[in-house]
Amino acid sequence: MDLEWNSVYAPKIRGHLNEIIEIGAVTLDEQFRELKYFSMLVRSRLGGGRLQTHVREMTSLTQQDLQVHGQPFDKAIARFTRWLGSGEHILCTWGDGDIRALLANTRYFTGARELTFFKNYVNLQAYFQHRFETSKAQQIGLSAAGEMLGLPSEGYHLHRALGDSRFTAEILRKLYRSEDFACFVKHCTPEFYAELEYKPRLLSDLNHPLVDQTKLYYVCRGCNRPARQLTAWRFASRGFQAVFRCEHCGQLVRANVAFKKLYRAVEIRRSAKVLEEEPPA
Repeated sequence: MDLEWNSVYAPKIRGHLNEIIEIGAVTLDEQFRELKYFSMLVRSRLGGGRLQTHVREMTSLTQQDLQVHGQPFDKAIARFTRWLGSGEHILCTWGDGDIRALLANTRYFTGARELTFFKNYVNLQAYFQHRFETSKAQQIGLSAAGEMLGLPSEGYHLHRALGDSRFTAEILRKLYRSEDFACFVKHCTPEFYAELEYKPRLLSDLNHPLVDQTKLYYVCRGCNRPARQLTAWRFASRGFQAVFRCEHCGQLVRANVAFKKLYRAVEIRRSAKVLEEEPPA
């Protein structure tokens, strides 16, 4: 499944909502053959129906398209549910942004707290990055994934919900291995929704129990040796920073180590900037 959305101000939540403007999906059998497809525009009800410029440019949709041909969200999702049917299935999206938007729209427009029309879910972007062993810090987009697999995107009408759904299905056909795919299937329990709603946050307190002090170091990228720390760690620019000098090659750098609290773990990201001269004391 794939969604297109438009970010608008939503009075009920006093904040912005990624309002869904199109739903696209295909169902595949056990041999990954397409059985049927779903494509529907969703009539905008917020922000006066105005589409953001980048949304218009990417999708080629207009406000008139949605108002004339679209259905209100509650009717669109009801039709999608009937189309999907009651059989056993796994809902797949590229990244979890679509599933978050779907949950937010369902709660805003229907009042339902859960997505009752499916019980199992896979984030295919995460599965792809597992297969290709890419860094979790770098999210691979749909088009880039296709290029890495040697799949031409011509003819798929990308940036429209049905076209993206079909291209995602093509990627799944190339990627699928039963032995590791099963590990990425999430059952939609209350904990699934709790994780989905959890907002990751940066840890800015050096003394926080989740900040692993043993990770606060810098290894010179040039000679692969531990560098000598010149300044104390302090939080700045979304991470803890300190200045180091490599006593082997003399390089001076400002190292940055960021700790992000995720639902189940703490993610650590490192970066460094070469400095030209000594920092002030």
